[in-house]
Amino acid sequence: MKIFRKILTISSVGLALLSTSAFAYPINFVGIWKNTNPNTRGIVRIVITPDLKMRMFGACTPTPCDNGQTQLITFGKTVTDLNHKAAMGFYDLTFKHVATAVKIINSQKLTFEHYNQFVDGSGRQNYWMSENFKKVIPIEDGIIENDTLE
Repeated sequence: MKIFRKILTISSVGLALLSTSAFAYPINFVGIWKNTNPNTRGIVRIVITPDLKMRMFGACTPTPCDNGQTQLITFGKTVTDLNHKAAMGFYDLTFKHVATAVKIINSQKLTFEHYNQFVDGSGRQNYWMSENFKKVIPIEDGIIENDTLE
């Protein structure tokens, strides 16, 4: 019986560590991020909520286009690193698939890469971009006012 309890305890601790490590330190990512290049033809703004949902806005005119929301998966530098500073997410848009990579530089800066694969038969070439963002608005308690997204 003691062996069974030890195994159960070890398994419970292991599951707790696994469940928390996937979302370690999400506060590093949370906020509204604006592209540092005002003339970008890529992504102009990123919104990341405390539950690590990311919404990206493309450089459309007259207003940025909302590419929808995806769940971020965060990563540390090692299997024991709980201070995650990198994340990835995926979008399946009607005309292209987009893989994204986010890397926190510091509390106010991040690098955002997006890899775009066209699936609409248009003949356009797949491409990737690396862009720099600065935090413009921290998000508290997951509340975002609609007028802050434009």
